[in-house]
Amino acid sequence: MKYTINLIWIFLTPIFIAISCSKDNSTPTPNPPTGIVETNLIKLEEALNNSNTDFVNLINKIRGSVGTNGSGSKVIWSKKNDYKLGLFLSANHVYGINTWPSLNEEFIDITANNNGIFLGSKIPSANGNVSLSNELSANFGLYHPLIPSNATNTTILPKDDFYLGIIDNQRIIDNGFGNYPNFVQTSIPLQMYDPNNRTRAAQTWSVVEANQIVIAIGYPQDKATYPNGAVSAGKVYSDTEADNIIQSLKVKGDAEGDIPYNPEVEFLANTDAIAGMSGGGVFNENGQLLGVMVRATKLNNEPVLRVVRITYIEQKMNTFYNTLSLSNKNKIRPFISGELN
Repeated sequence: MKYTINLIWIFLTPIFIAISCSKDNSTPTPNPPTGIVETNLIKLEEALNNSNTDFVNLINKIRGSVGTNGSGSKVIWSKKNDYKLGLFLSANHVYGINTWPSLNEEFIDITANNNGIFLGSKIPSANGNVSLSNELSANFGLYHPLIPSNATNTTILPKDDFYLGIIDNQRIIDNGFGNYPNFVQTSIPLQMYDPNNRTRAAQTWSVVEANQIVIAIGYPQDKATYPNGAVSAGKVYSDTEADNIIQSLKVKGDAEGDIPYNPEVEFLANTDAIAGMSGGGVFNENGQLLGVMVRATKLNNEPVLRVVRITYIEQKMNTFYNTLSLSNKNKIRPFISGELN
């Protein structure tokens, strides 16, 4: 039997397959650090009612940074830019690879080209209300890496499956019609729920470490069960464990096993995710962004989540920026200035 991998957003009812486990049981799992409680996928509102105060405080620190993005999710990486707008990350397969003008690595001069959309784009209210309102926020695609010509939204590899975008303060009430925003508005900093100024911290991201406990937040397509988002937490697999897991998936016929593990690009975590959570964020105990969720499956009923490392994304962005002409640097720099090397 051929098993099917889930790109997390694709199926309204996610299909996860139970197959033989390759976890190294000889490696003890460390106690969760203060602030993170290991949990299966739970409603965001249930996470906020957890008895562990440190866990609740951490959820509040990061939840305002994660929103919906079409049928998937997005995560605001940083507001450390000239305009203090939201520099967000999501998955290319959520945006739709053919939505871009070109598959070549590129940035969009969003001050001169209006590619903004409202449809399906929401972030939590700036007042911290847990329930998402019917207010849509404007999204603008800013940068994507090279997308191979043979890639599709279901086959795109983790190394190519991310993009950067900008959120400003333009809002409309969702009326079911395809309304579009004006050109990106740069005069007012993004108003968002960020009680600890996570998006303006000296270090908004961090290097992931094997065996650390991490927390994932996204917005499942199952709105009836998860109307306000979902949270899960689990252990990061070591590179050796991750490679063994992928090999085991290949032996069992899971299509995920056909994508070799790339430790420079991604990490694997024992963290639940379901349809709609692609593009959502994975964080450490300090609320620093570690990466973006892109693919998921199960191995012997244990979740296997593939996450594109923020360190890889940051390196790709900086390398691309350094290839630009001075005039083009001046066009994109104001939106990414605080995260440039």
